[in-house]
Amino acid sequence: MCRAVVSYCSPTRGLVTADPTFELAGRTAAWLGAPVNAVPLTPDYRHDVKAMVAANPNAGLFYICTPNNPTGTITPLADIEWLIANKPTDAMVLIDEAYTHFAGVPVASYLALQHKHVIVMRTFSKLFGMAGLRMGYIITQPANIQKMMRYDGGMQSGALPVTSIACATASLTAAPLIAARRKEMQVARGLTLDHLTAKGVTVFPTDANMFMIDWKTKQARDMQTAFRKESVEIGRSWPIWPTVSRVTVGSAAEMKAFCTALDKIIA
Repeated sequence: MCRAVVSYCSPTRGLVTADPTFELAGRTAAWLGAPVNAVPLTPDYRHDVKAMVAANPNAGLFYICTPNNPTGTITPLADIEWLIANKPTDAMVLIDEAYTHFAGVPVASYLALQHKHVIVMRTFSKLFGMAGLRMGYIITQPANIQKMMRYDGGMQSGALPVTSIACATASLTAAPLIAARRKEMQVARGLTLDHLTAKGVTVFPTDANMFMIDWKTKQARDMQTAFRKESVEIGRSWPIWPTVSRVTVGSAAEMKAFCTALDKIIA
């Protein structure tokens, strides 16, 4: 992600992203001195691709996270296709599919094959729990890879530890395990969302291993503190939504503990 921003953004070629979304691309662009346009999501929590194109006619990179972090919502491939067709001619589109294994929806790989200005990014750190191994990959045209790797002669990818490569290779053959883990997550998520709905709590729709709760009259940071007192850790909020908390879906036992804490906090 950072390589894409550094390669395709500059003080004259900005980054266009969503708000809220994963912030690393925006932080990298700000460090680079590139303009950053953060466009609010649509009312149904998709990337507003038309507003994103309008936000900067000279953008160097558009960042799409789908399922989105923190909302867990999907931006339809038709919307992304529209963005590719209507963006500035030489601007890049970076599609971050870090959470796609949890969603089980059609993926954007074909767009990287059809269009030279598209990068699709995946990671093993979510469903497969390999965050510490720093394993991921991109799908894009060879020329884009060469441009993004020019800063270190390919060492960042060429010097991966054998343990990381072995684990990633094994996981590529684990399609049944992907389905089983997705099902386990969906069951735990469904029970939790049902509990929240029964309590009258506002929950956003989601297709990933996370969901957003709008506490309405309570600040998200205060609710995070309240849960911490019950030995349950929930996620943070984003500046655009100060009353909304991100909650990651854990095991069935962890989600039961979350619901028990919720019942104590919201009597």
